[in-house]
Amino acid sequence: MKNNYYKIIGLIFWIAHVCHGQFFYTDYQLIDKWLETGSGNFYTLIDSAKYKNNKKFVEKNNHHFGIFLNYKNKSKLNSIYNRSDLIGNGLITNYKFNVPHVEIMNSMFFTYDSLEASRGFVRTIKNVTMYTNQSYLKIYNQTENLNYSLKIGRDFYRIGHGINAALYSSDYSRPFDQLSLSAEHGNIKGNFSIISLDTLYDHNRFAYFHSFDYKTNKLHVTIGEAIISTGSKKSVDIKYLNPFHFWSWENLGSTNKGLNAFLYTGFTWLFQPGLRLFGEVIIDDVNFHTKDAFYLNRYGYLVGFQKTQFPFNSSNFWFEYSNVLNQVYQSFHPTHIYTHRGYPIGHYLGNDFISTRIRYSQIFNQRQVKAFIDLSYLIDGNNGLETLFDNPWENENGEMIEGYKPPAHPTPPTTNIAEAEIGAEISIGSSTYITISSRYYRLSSPENSSSNLGLGLRIWSYFNLLNI
Repeated sequence: MKNNYYKIIGLIFWIAHVCHGQFFYTDYQLIDKWLETGSGNFYTLIDSAKYKNNKKFVEKNNHHFGIFLNYKNKSKLNSIYNRSDLIGNGLITNYKFNVPHVEIMNSMFFTYDSLEASRGFVRTIKNVTMYTNQSYLKIYNQTENLNYSLKIGRDFYRIGHGINAALYSSDYSRPFDQLSLSAEHGNIKGNFSIISLDTLYDHNRFAYFHSFDYKTNKLHVTIGEAIISTGSKKSVDIKYLNPFHFWSWENLGSTNKGLNAFLYTGFTWLFQPGLRLFGEVIIDDVNFHTKDAFYLNRYGYLVGFQKTQFPFNSSNFWFEYSNVLNQVYQSFHPTHIYTHRGYPIGHYLGNDFISTRIRYSQIFNQRQVKAFIDLSYLIDGNNGLETLFDNPWENENGEMIEGYKPPAHPTPPTTNIAEAEIGAEISIGSSTYITISSRYYRLSSPENSSSNLGLGLRIWSYFNLLNI
């Protein structure tokens, strides 16, 4: 009886699976960066544009409902992942309602293994674990000179210029419960958000973001700041609702142990058709008050470039180098850690590391196959996000220890991890993709040395069930 039930459900999915679909975890958003490098030569990227359209479903009608199905086998890789790796094996319902100036979105994640729901585990009912993945109301409008939107609910919040990672706000954790306001006038855009984070040690936690962007056809610059405020029975702080007030300067580099603030800047420069240069810097603490103590400064940065259309029009090559010091994303109180439900809000590797990643991909065979090679080298320090913040430069009286020598960066003993993945993503049907790859992993540390060679498998499919 149980087997027949699954067969009936599968048959329904198969019949309904008749047109292209899209969901966040399909990786299609990364193709936007690929297409941007055309910079006036968009016609040369026609294969890439059509590849994006094959993976993106455009909801032209008021009601859209579909199901995203995801499967991947377990991997030892630490720094090489696809967006579909951000969720576990299971399915996500996807409902969207669109009318002029209003958008309503709801998606739920379901799985038979609670370990697959680590980013949002809530409860298990009859062996089914579920949580709300996205759920929001968005109101938007535009005048002759101004575009603006207001979003209330749970959604991704990513601000960054990196391809592999984002230092300021990434999409690595579960989507955030938020109130976000965005306004755009000419080349200037402003973003402001209040985000409710998960509760730690009975402390309510809130993150506040505001950023400003200047963007032309060739150059995109972002400056922003964020602050995490926590406390027992804490509610929203009115003083942080002012997007024109510089919150961070009241907290950065001071001895105030009540808040955790960040400054951020990033840029993208489309240097020439087919070439992108980009970089980001995040500052957690700046030392203004202690002489000859540069080690008190806490910052991270990433730089990289992307080259497309070489050697073929549908070629895409990018390189990214990230370097984040220890104690970045952390503060004196453990509730101020820059995470949501245990996953980083900023760089997905956390802190205290140096990472290099190189990826080349090529679309061919009428956009049905994308071959790729992915290489990564990670030097992981011993003082990551899992290590509690401490101040070894002070004695028991809170005084600076004369002649203190900080540890090297990354903090020893370090673990060196080399990774490689070579494979192909193959379209096997309407909105159905399978990725088969060979994975190599090698770890080296003072205590351990190991390597692994295995087969990688990813499958995702989108079933469009309703579009009226």
